[in-house]
Order: sequence, then structure tokens, then C-alpha cells
Amino acid sequence: MIPIERTLLYSVIAVYLFITLAPLLWVLSTSFKPNQEAISFPPKLLPDAPTLDNYLFVLTDPKLVTSLFNSLLVSIGSTGLSVAVSALAGYAFARFEFKGKNLLMSIILGLFMIPVVINIIPLYIMLANVGLLNSLLALILTFQILIIPLNIFLLKNYFETIPKELDEAALIDGCSKLRALWHIIVPMSMPGFLIAAILSFRFSWNEFVLPIVLSNKPDVMVFQVALYQFISLYRIDWGYLTAGINIALIPVVVLMLFAQKRMIRGLTLGAVRG
Repeated sequence: MIPIERTLLYSVIAVYLFITLAPLLWVLSTSFKPNQEAISFPPKLLPDAPTLDNYLFVLTDPKLVTSLFNSLLVSIGSTGLSVAVSALAGYAFARFEFKGKNLLMSIILGLFMIPVVINIIPLYIMLANVGLLNSLLALILTFQILIIPLNIFLLKNYFETIPKELDEAALIDGCSKLRALWHIIVPMSMPGFLIAAILSFRFSWNEFVLPIVLSNKPDVMVFQVALYQFISLYRIDWGYLTAGINIALIPVVVLMLFAQKRMIRGLTLGAVRG
């Protein structure tokens, strides 16, 4: 690579890193500032008197703590349901031949492209009619709209990288198709399941639009919606808000760091298949 190209490449990377990291650094810095300092002008990157009061407030406020546990419960439940359903569907698409298979797969992927706001009114009416409005179960079920189509596609591609002969050998030995899936395919597909689980958790944990409409009562409010109380018409409590944002980032960042290599492998599954 010639010097000009290298300089250009490094410049692009530097600009990208600045655009990506600067807001995060500003949020982190603001979370350690008293609210009066957070709104002072001109703004300062580093706090004059760093404080942990913002974090202590967020972590000790009963409503916020309840909403944090609600988010964890919804995200874990949604992740488990989506991975289980997607595994069965992905296995069916990878191993079975049936009429309309390609059309059905296209429809499933098409559903993933539909903006979630289009579904809010129908979902609200449906959940109200069956008595699930303002419940954590409603969120677990509705989050599947965001997650399952992508996970079906991902796991289907992973299952297709596993030789069909392994399934056939298991069937000859007396296994049913479900037992072959559980005892043969699932243990060999853990990287695929891991990336599916991480994507599911991230979608569920970060979602804001569906929860604020479908589940906004204090006892079933999720953390992202609860943080919205710090934003009012005439005032924004930047210290509390940024502290809550940083706390909300922790689970996703930890998951990403823990499974970074397997995520890259899972996201590229099927890309080099002949």
C-alpha cells in the first residue's frame, strides 16, 4: 500500500472512530457531573468535581431498579423463545423440501423489513382484546417480530453447513428427527446459537418504541422507558439520564466482548459455501 493510500485509510478510520466514540465519551463524562455542571455553558468534557451521585440515584430508586429487572426478565425470556422457535424453523428450512419453501422464506425475511411502528396499532388492539396489554408477556411475544425472521435465516445457514449424513446416520440408529436435532445438530451449532442469542438479547434490551406503547405502567415498565422520566418539557436531568444510559450499555457490551470472535464466525456463516 502506497503512503497516500495508507494515509487516506487511516484518516477514514480516525474519522469513523471519532464519530463513534465521541458521543460515548461525552455520555460517560456527563454521568459523573452534577446536573448544574452538565448543563453549564460553555460545556466541559471533564467534570470539575466528579461524583457518583447520579449512579447511586439510578441504582437505588425503586422504580428504576424494578424496571431494570423487568428489562432483564423480558430480554432473557424473549431470547430463549426466539432461539427455540428459530432453531426449529431453521432446521426445517435447511433439511426438508416442501412446496413453497423459497416463497415462505422470502416472506419471513420480508417481515423483518417492515418498520415496527406500522405494527403498533394492530398489536395494541390485539393485546388489549386478549388481556395482555401492559404485561411483560406481551413484550416477550411482540419482540419476536423483530428477532425471529433474522434468526431463522442465520440458523438455517448454519445448519446447511453441517453434513446431512450426520442426520441420516442418527435416523438409522433409531433417533427421531427432533432427537437428531437435539443430540447431533445443536451441539455442533453452538456458535450459531450464540450469535442468535446475542442478537435476540440486543434487540430486546434496546427496544424502546414497543415497550413505551404496549407496557408503560410502573410495575411492568422496562429500563429504557423508565429512563424517559428524566426528560420533561422544560428540563432534562442529564446526569441521571447519562448514568442510566451507561448502566444500560453494560449487559450488551459485556456480551459483545465475551463472544466477539464467535460473533464474527456466526455472522459470516454460509458466506463461503459453494
